[in-house]
Amino acid sequence: MNIQISDGWLREFIETKATPKQIGEYLSLCSQSVEKITQVEKDFVYDIEITTNRADCLSVYGISRELAAILPRFNIKTKLKNIPVTSLPKTKTGLPLEVKISKPDLCPRFTALVYDDITIKPSPDFVQKRLNLSGIRALNNVIDISNYLMLELGQPMHTFDYDKIRQNRMILRESKEGEEVITLDGQKRILKEGIMIIEDGDGRIIDLCGIMGAKNSETDENTKRVLLFVQTYNPMKIRQACQSLAFRTEAASRFEKGIDPEGVIPAMERATLLFKKWCGAKPTSQVFDIYPNPIKDKSVFVGFDKINQVMGIKINPKESGGILESLGFKIKIKDETIQAVVPHWRKNDIEIPEDLVEEIARIYGYHNLPNILPPLTTVNYQPDQTFEWEDKIKNILKYWGFTEIMNYSLADNVTPLKIANPLTEDLLYLRTSLLPGLLEVAAKNPNEKEIKIFEIANTYLFQEKDKLPLENMELTLVWGGDNYLKLKGVLESLISELGISFFEINPDSSSNQNRFAKLMIKNEEFGYIEETNGYNILSFKLPILLKFATQLKKYIPLPKYPPIIEDFSFIVPAQTFIGPVIEEIKKTDKLIKSVEFINSFENTKTFKVTYQSDEQNLTDDKIRPIREKIIDRLKNKLDLRLKTI
Repeated sequence: MNIQISDGWLREFIETKATPKQIGEYLSLCSQSVEKITQVEKDFVYDIEITTNRADCLSVYGISRELAAILPRFNIKTKLKNIPVTSLPKTKTGLPLEVKISKPDLCPRFTALVYDDITIKPSPDFVQKRLNLSGIRALNNVIDISNYLMLELGQPMHTFDYDKIRQNRMILRESKEGEEVITLDGQKRILKEGIMIIEDGDGRIIDLCGIMGAKNSETDENTKRVLLFVQTYNPMKIRQACQSLAFRTEAASRFEKGIDPEGVIPAMERATLLFKKWCGAKPTSQVFDIYPNPIKDKSVFVGFDKINQVMGIKINPKESGGILESLGFKIKIKDETIQAVVPHWRKNDIEIPEDLVEEIARIYGYHNLPNILPPLTTVNYQPDQTFEWEDKIKNILKYWGFTEIMNYSLADNVTPLKIANPLTEDLLYLRTSLLPGLLEVAAKNPNEKEIKIFEIANTYLFQEKDKLPLENMELTLVWGGDNYLKLKGVLESLISELGISFFEINPDSSSNQNRFAKLMIKNEEFGYIEETNGYNILSFKLPILLKFATQLKKYIPLPKYPPIIEDFSFIVPAQTFIGPVIEEIKKTDKLIKSVEFINSFENTKTFKVTYQSDEQNLTDDKIRPIREKIIDRLKNKLDLRLKTI
C-alpha cells in the first residue's frame, strides 16, 4: 500500500536539517521504500510504499518515528517531537450514549466523545492542501478532522451527527443476510451475513464498521453536535467484509492490517484539540471507553551470538541495544542476552528473536553488511515431477504443431462455484473444465479450419458447502477438421513419450456423440477422446495419468534373427472396433511381436502382423499353424472372416 505525505507535514513531528532527498534515500535504505519525491510549489510530496507488516508506518507520525531512528545513523541530528494534544474531560455526566457490543472480539476497543457548539465551515487552507496532496478531497472542518488524523496518526475515525442517532443508542453487531445500508457515497449496499455494522435505537444501520458510515447519520451544514467515534476492529472481519462487498476504503485498508488499541486515546486527545481550534467545539459528554482486554507487555529475547550469526558480523552489544531503544523498545541486557519489551505499536509485528535481529540489521544498514553467501552444508533439492512433466508435454505438443492457450480461471458459463465478489459481470464462476474456453478461442478464429490448440491448467470441482473447491490439473487439446484418427495418433504417441506402455480406449456406444471413448489405465479413467461439432477433443486428468509416467527407459537388444511379416485382410462387421481385433491377434502366440492396422476399404480391414523369435530363424512351417490360429480365433470370437481373392 502506498501513502503520499508532504515534507512540511512530516517536519511538524521531526526536527532535522535533512533534505528531502536525504530523507527519501535513507528511509528507503533502512525502512520503507520512497518510490518518488515530487515538488509541489514550495513543498515536497513523498510517495512511500508501505510493506504489509508495517501498519504502524501508514501515517505521517509513523514515518517520523522511523526517521528519528534512521537519520542519526547517517550523522544527521534528528529529534522526534510530541503530538500536540489536549486533555479529555474527566466528567461522568453530559449528553448520554448507550453502547452495546454483541461480541467483544469484534471491537477490541471502542471510544466515543460528543462535541457541542459545532460550526460547520471549510478547514484551514493548510489542512485542505495537505489532504489534497495526500489524495483525499477536503469537504468541511468536521469530516476533514477524521481524514486528517487518519493520515497523521494512522488511526481511522468517524464522525456522526449526534442528533441523528435515534434514542442515543449504538449497537455493534454482525449483519444478517440481505440487510441493506446506504453509505455516505450514496450507494445501496446489500450485506451478507457476518459483516460488522452499528444500528441505532430504532434498528437503523448507521455505520458499515471500519469501511464507511451510513448516509442517515452523516454530518451536514445543519449539524450542531458531533459524536466522534475512535475504535479498533477485528482485522479479519474487516477484510472479509471488503471482499464480500468488493469495496475498500482508506480506513478499511488500515483496519484490515491491524490498528494499535493503545493509540486510540492519543488520537482522541489530538482530535479534541482540533475540534476546539477548527470548529469552536467543546466536549459535552463523558469519554466512552470500552476496552475489556487491554494489551499486555510482550517481551522477546535474543542472544548476542544469534545477532552475530544472522547478521554475519560481530556487532557491539551496546550498539545493538541502542538501535532497539531508538525504535521504542525497552531493553535489559543480562547474560549475553537482550530482553526487549515490544512497543505497543509493533505488537503485531515482533514475535521471535529473528524479528529483533531484523530491526537491528535494517537500522545498522543492510548496505553495511558484507555480501558473502553463507556456506552450503547440505543440498536437499527435490524437484516437483509434475512441473517437469508439464514442461515436457508442452514441448512435445509445440513440436507437433499445437499452440498453447492460457484462459482465465473464471468463466461466464454457469457452474456450482460462483464467486462472491467477481471483478467483472461476465466472469462469475470458477471453471470446472478447460474445454469451453478452448472452444471459444477456436470459434473466434473461424479462418483456422484445422486449428490445433491446447491448455494445461487447473479446474475446480465443487466438494461441499463451506469447503474450498478441489483443484485438478488438466490437459485438453482441440483439433479442428476431420482429424479424429490423427488426434488418436497424438494420444498414443504422447502416452508413449510419458513412458506408459499400456492403456485402454473404451468406446462408449451409448454416447450421442459421433465418436466418444473413455481412456483407462489399470481400471482408472484418466480422460476421454471425442469428435463433436467439427472439433476433435482430447482431455487428460494429469494427476491420474502422471501416476503411471516414468523417466526410466527400457532398452532391448537388436534381434539376432530376422522377422517374418505378412498382411491379413478381414471382412469386418459394422461397428466393430479395431483395438479388440489387434489385442486378439496379439494373444494368439508369443511369436507375434507386433500388430498394426494398415488401412480400411469398405468393410475390409487390413492388419500387418510381425513374427519374430529370439532363439531361431522362423520358417513357413513354423508360422503356418499360428496363421491358422489367428484366422480361427477372429472368426470364433469376433465373427471376422479372412478375405480371399
